[in-house]
Amino acid sequence: MNNNTSPIWDFMEKHPWISVIMIIAMQSIFTMDYRSLWFSDEVRYAEVYHQMKDAGHWLVMYLNGVPYPDKPPVYFWFLSIIDAVTPADGISVFFLGSAVSAGIFLLSTVALARTLGCGRKTTLATGLVLLTNIFFIGIAHYSRMDLLFASFIIWANICLFKGFHSKHAPNWIISAFVLMGIATLTKGPLGIVFPILTAVCYLIWKKKLPLFRSKAVLKGFAILAVILLAWIIGAILVDGTSFIHNIFYKQIYERAVSSFHHEEPFQYYLIAFPLAWLPWSMAIFALPLKKLFNISHWRNVTALRESSLNDGRDWAWIMFISGFVMLTCLSIKVLIYILPLFAPLAILTAKGLMGEGDNPPAINSKKLWTAVACVYLLFAVAAPFAEIFFPFDFAIKGLSLTVLILGLGGLALLATRSSGKKTGLLIMAVTMTLWIQPLALKTLPSLDPLMSPRMTGEIMKEYIDQGSYPLAHKIYSGIFSYYAGTNIHETSDFKEIERILEEQDKVILVMQRKYFDRWENCPEGVTIINEQFISDRPYVLLRK
Repeated sequence: MNNNTSPIWDFMEKHPWISVIMIIAMQSIFTMDYRSLWFSDEVRYAEVYHQMKDAGHWLVMYLNGVPYPDKPPVYFWFLSIIDAVTPADGISVFFLGSAVSAGIFLLSTVALARTLGCGRKTTLATGLVLLTNIFFIGIAHYSRMDLLFASFIIWANICLFKGFHSKHAPNWIISAFVLMGIATLTKGPLGIVFPILTAVCYLIWKKKLPLFRSKAVLKGFAILAVILLAWIIGAILVDGTSFIHNIFYKQIYERAVSSFHHEEPFQYYLIAFPLAWLPWSMAIFALPLKKLFNISHWRNVTALRESSLNDGRDWAWIMFISGFVMLTCLSIKVLIYILPLFAPLAILTAKGLMGEGDNPPAINSKKLWTAVACVYLLFAVAAPFAEIFFPFDFAIKGLSLTVLILGLGGLALLATRSSGKKTGLLIMAVTMTLWIQPLALKTLPSLDPLMSPRMTGEIMKEYIDQGSYPLAHKIYSGIFSYYAGTNIHETSDFKEIERILEEQDKVILVMQRKYFDRWENCPEGVTIINEQFISDRPYVLLRK
């Protein structure tokens, strides 16, 4: 393939928006109803959605029959639109929601690249970097709100950048704050923190901080406050002040300062981010790293920081660095929180690979394709060993085909590593699009017995339909409710369980195996009817 005259690349470069959407569609179109919903977020969010639809909880979300302060309503409204306007039904609604969210995220990132001054070549490369990132592909096939949340954050950044570099600044800035409000009602206050932090750091770097004290910014904050207060007041009217206290104290303050779960060491993202950015983290081996230790290089960067020629590059770097530092400083650390940082990093990676204007490429494509090929081949070699040492009594399906595709992709990159950047990008895009098909259609569904609570939930449903009282001890709230088809009485008190067992004629009870083994006063007549290892721990199902 001639890197300079490829008709495929030429078409894609002329139509980067259409190209990235076509690729994400090909990666997703056959995977809408291919597996069960997995522990823990998928089954809980599905139950929240059904409680919203069936019980009419449209303003305050409910899980297992009680208020669910963890998540605001926008994502679930988004799912209801998909449910209403598409043929999707059942769990396909949730997987289509993931695919559409991934498409929105891609278009948002492409729009950010164009806004920051990238040409069509770099804009297309930006989309291809995302579409060949393993973590992004995985999240595009997992049902949760983070891609939609990150998309609103990206669009807020677009509006803020335009607001600081446009004659129509007030409209752009006000639009940014509206998007921050929507982002916050999609997942939480990081929807405000990410873009505001980027804007402030950027203006400090550019010595233009007074721009942040404009009337438009004040109006924007006022509109943002109105949006959030409207929801807060509505939530208070629906569910009282305890719900709001839970949100502001437990879900926001405690998570930021002293997280009650997902607390990780300070260096967590320094280790996790390079793994999540694979295979593109291998670009570190293709960069001229000597520049990082060259004092004159940094003097030049600092001297030119007020130059308008570097505005787009500086915004992307500051968006990534400020977000990374902020996440590192939070008490709670969850890998999915890094998604908003993928947009600027994809842009910077594409700029480094393709070069922009008079700037030559900073990334040596030959070294990069060699490193990426090694990642593909390493995965291809390691996958069969994962199947051999798999400690469960069911088989992982489809690995041979996924191994073959990765292996061929790695060999193709090695064979064409001197052909240039465009050839390598196309090979990676084809490899990942082919690889996800057997992975999604065969391998992931075969993991349902390990990853989904469906088997236990459906057994519970059978007993509940026959009159058994549904009961659970100290579980991750709501994980069985969706497949059980009803709310489940959840408690951490064995005395309460013993009382219910005494009062009810028939009971179906689920708990972790370790708690059952510690249960000193287990009543007679309670027997184990099923045991399932879910995610990382065994659960036993008991009946009376």
